[in-house]
Amino acid sequence: MIIKKYIVNDMKEAIIRAKYELGKDAVIISQRTVKVGKWYNLRKKKQLEVTVAVEENIVTKNNNINSIQNEYKETDMGQSIETDFIYEKASDIIKNKLVSYCDLYEIEDNKLTIEEKKNFLNLVLKNNCFEKKLELERINVFMGPTGVGKTTTIAKIAAKEHLVNKRNVGLVTMDTYRIGAVEQLKTYANILDAPFEVVNSPDEMAYKINKLKDCDMILIDTLGTSQRNKGKLIDIKDYLDAIEGEFNKYLVLSVSTDKDTIYSILDRYKLLNYDGLILTKFDEVTVLTNFWSIIENNTLPVQYFCFGQDVPDDIKDATLENLLDYIEENFTYA
Repeated sequence: MIIKKYIVNDMKEAIIRAKYELGKDAVIISQRTVKVGKWYNLRKKKQLEVTVAVEENIVTKNNNINSIQNEYKETDMGQSIETDFIYEKASDIIKNKLVSYCDLYEIEDNKLTIEEKKNFLNLVLKNNCFEKKLELERINVFMGPTGVGKTTTIAKIAAKEHLVNKRNVGLVTMDTYRIGAVEQLKTYANILDAPFEVVNSPDEMAYKINKLKDCDMILIDTLGTSQRNKGKLIDIKDYLDAIEGEFNKYLVLSVSTDKDTIYSILDRYKLLNYDGLILTKFDEVTVLTNFWSIIENNTLPVQYFCFGQDVPDDIKDATLENLLDYIEENFTYA
């Protein structure tokens, strides 16, 4: 007998994963609630630990599924897959695996439902970057080029944490270069009745953070800078090196940026040792080139995706399910 445990958000996810990995004869034998996250985090996320079993001789479908997950075999792709608005910018590896998936489950590729598309991606892209998540630390830093929406993203997260999770949030900016940057974040702080601090030099960082010692969470806006400006990246690093204790660093990327520039940003910003990504401006693109570039090539967690200017509404957790639902409901093409 094969026994496997899954850590999942809900029973539906467990059933889907068990079905596609172990086959339709898999049986759920136990479930319990567990807390997932770092040991010192008092707000660890609750998830389900589901134990599933299947007889060892029931392996045919499982072997076929493993071949879809692990092997690349060139097949004749139907026109519907080549032009599907979700898959048209995927690599040929993904498209060919989709053909094999449709053959295995006897599905016509032009009749895939959104749920079947989700199931396929969860099958072939296990542990993909959209399913990985960081635990929000008490201190969280946001970095990225000018114009990607860092400040608005911070406002969305601050509003969500304050209004939904009832946290006392403090806001900090070190972006004193860009005209209006301080005033923009200060306006959001005033709306949320949140404490706000401006850091003018690395020497001030520890002092200004200490002024927010009563806050449950601190969100820090950095100077927006081109990935080609190594001097400013080093300046930001000096500020970050002055932060005491553990903190998360998020690189904010606009999916409307061209693919080569995104690769350049991901590479040059490694100087700042970012921990995860936030994707913005999904409402400004009509093709999913960067979605596929990131999901197929990036291993770091993608925490959120943003799709408009409304605070706090236009932001969601960047799970595959949320992304595909958004794409299905909102993408239109010329």
